[in-house]
Amino acid sequence: MSSRGKATPRKPKAAREAEKHARQLPTTTIIINVLRATAFLVVAGVASPISQLSLSPVFGSIPASLHHTRAITATALLAFATKGVVRKYLSESLARYIALIAYWTPFIQFVLFRFSDQLGVDYGPLIIESATYLPLLFMSVYTASCLLDTLDFSQYNLNPTLADMISPVASYFTVSSVSKVTAAILPGYIGTHMSLTRVGLQMVIGSISAFLAPSTIVLFAFPAILHTMLANPHYPTEFALIRGNETLYRSHNFEILARQESVTGYVSVLEDPAFRLLRCDHSLLGGEWLVTNKSAEKGQKVRETIFSVFILLEAVRLVENSDTEPIPDSEKSALVIGLGIGTAPNALISHGIDTTIVELDPVVHHYASKYFDLSPNHTAVIDDAVAFVREKSKVSSESYNYIIHDVFTGGAEPVYLFTQEFFQGLHTLLTDDGVVAINYAGDLALPSTRLVLNTIHSVFPACRLFRDTARPETWRQGDPDFINMVVFCVKNDHDKGKFAIHFRESDKEDWGESIARANFLDPKPNLEISYDFLAEKQGGKIMKQGNVGELEKWHKQGAVSHWKIMRSVLPGPIWEMW
Repeated sequence: MSSRGKATPRKPKAAREAEKHARQLPTTTIIINVLRATAFLVVAGVASPISQLSLSPVFGSIPASLHHTRAITATALLAFATKGVVRKYLSESLARYIALIAYWTPFIQFVLFRFSDQLGVDYGPLIIESATYLPLLFMSVYTASCLLDTLDFSQYNLNPTLADMISPVASYFTVSSVSKVTAAILPGYIGTHMSLTRVGLQMVIGSISAFLAPSTIVLFAFPAILHTMLANPHYPTEFALIRGNETLYRSHNFEILARQESVTGYVSVLEDPAFRLLRCDHSLLGGEWLVTNKSAEKGQKVRETIFSVFILLEAVRLVENSDTEPIPDSEKSALVIGLGIGTAPNALISHGIDTTIVELDPVVHHYASKYFDLSPNHTAVIDDAVAFVREKSKVSSESYNYIIHDVFTGGAEPVYLFTQEFFQGLHTLLTDDGVVAINYAGDLALPSTRLVLNTIHSVFPACRLFRDTARPETWRQGDPDFINMVVFCVKNDHDKGKFAIHFRESDKEDWGESIARANFLDPKPNLEISYDFLAEKQGGKIMKQGNVGELEKWHKQGAVSHWKIMRSVLPGPIWEMW
């Protein structure tokens, strides 16, 4: 009893045993245990973004992350909460099984990816991680927790409950922090070496885990390692690519011409006898109909884009300005933000326009040049568009007659390319009579689309909005209306309203030999959407750099819709056999 007559709180038995055990261990042993515990937690943290990267080609980066953070928290808590039970019934250390899980992960993913259509986009990623990453996380956190039991916090006269919380909180913080840091750093190195690929990194995690907890149990990983090396199409070797192509061609008549893991995701070029596609993760950046004997009979003389929206972007050339004398194309310049396969910039270049292309991913630029005949007559800037526009607008203004803003959207838009500050930079770079065309993929029914349109309108005084396709006849009010849309804006509203934008009628000189341009280059009145109706001129929300979360919170719904659309464009096996 204390002097005040109250009983001193009695520490839990487990805590008393740990403190007793800690006092019996040499300091060197305690330090080694802490270092080993830290190593296991770091491995679990690094494995987190690697797991997400492996899921993104099949589900997309945003759907893959929907339950990821909550699953990590729940698994870590479970590892700490059940430590006593696990110790009681499993006398042997779980640490030696971590490498086994890591080595088997590529095989398990290979098997489960084939059921992605059945698993669905909402819970498919969680189910797959429950069989791969989450067991690895549980074992790593459990192992670290056991090692940290050797620490004695009683010497600091801490509250027993607080002392018991130090290790769990520190462990979770370590896993979470390492995960975030790795996720930020990894895209800059992914694909630069075989060991720095999705499957390669999983093998590295297995090897590090085997080093931290040596055991003959790792021999049971040999079949999985053998499968990864010889039969897994996701392994970045020429042999694996050949095996994957055999399966794709036999089942769906498709072939992967090239593939590379890069800064924006898994990038590949796919082809069947009729068309060629450029893919990034679970999305298509563009595609072309090939010139075949059958298509040539119908009059096709050149490769044609599959997606009409990229042709619609070229209509920036059709905007007339009655206040100034027409300027020849050869004296104009254009800025294209986002490359894809290069449909729109190729058209600008073909008309003699001095064109600068800003593209973040060097692999996308390389594949557009090699497989989609991107003209070499352009200035390539392989850089972040936000940084480029910010720096360029500081040193020059009125640099471009045309600006095409065509970055990947559809649920995973790079939000900083849709902020007011970014559009203000484009406004500065645009000539006084210049035109900007902005491609945005989204659902007209979602507030995220209205937010983007409001932000554009806050910078550009006059705009017109066109969708690329008409609504299906089966569409009813309240149904999703996920489309590609192009917003055309001018810098100065000379005519005080939408009549500031006039499109001349295109002609054979604009089309060249392209049948698609003859059909889709002119913006069609029946596809125009009332911009004034969607964009609230007064009092509507706009997005600045400090509140991009307003758009990000709608990513889930948009990304899930986009996944379902992509699965209707190409069958599941095409996405699964990446």
